[in-house]
Amino acid sequence: MTISDDAEFILYGHVRSGNSYKTALMLALTETPYQFRSVDLMANENLGADFLRINPLGKVPVLKHEGLIIRQSADSLRYLAEVTGKFGPQGWQEEARVGEWVGYCVDFLTFGLSRLRFINLFTDGMPEVFSYFKKTAARGLPIIEAHLQDHEWLAAGRPTYADIVAYPGMNMLTDA
Repeated sequence: MTISDDAEFILYGHVRSGNSYKTALMLALTETPYQFRSVDLMANENLGADFLRINPLGKVPVLKHEGLIIRQSADSLRYLAEVTGKFGPQGWQEEARVGEWVGYCVDFLTFGLSRLRFINLFTDGMPEVFSYFKKTAARGLPIIEAHLQDHEWLAAGRPTYADIVAYPGMNMLTDA
């Protein structure tokens, strides 16, 4: 990973954010120098006026490059795949598969596993909410497990940014 003070890419994020990690991982894997600017979510820095000027949604990550501001992690990965020529789909067949797996990650990993992790790490329980997100995770995990029994990668015969989108969610199975 190359973090540079004079890099043309700036990543605003938080070290415990899976979405920030996705973008940082893509930057590292593509060997793209970048500057990391930490946003203290626990101190609500993401809701302060300075950060809201960068992202009115008050969320991380944010990737800035040459005047472009990208406010969603999957979009930042797609952009990095395009500008670096690495981890992108080759043709519409792969583009469709990448899009499906990115959608899967949002539907099942973000709204299942990621929410469970957040509840475990940052709240005092909330059993009814935990139960709701556990059902989503339980429904989604067999889908990816079945796919990976016959495929080494999610969308193509090689790694794409779909695999990078999925990695933090799958990796957190041991982190919760």
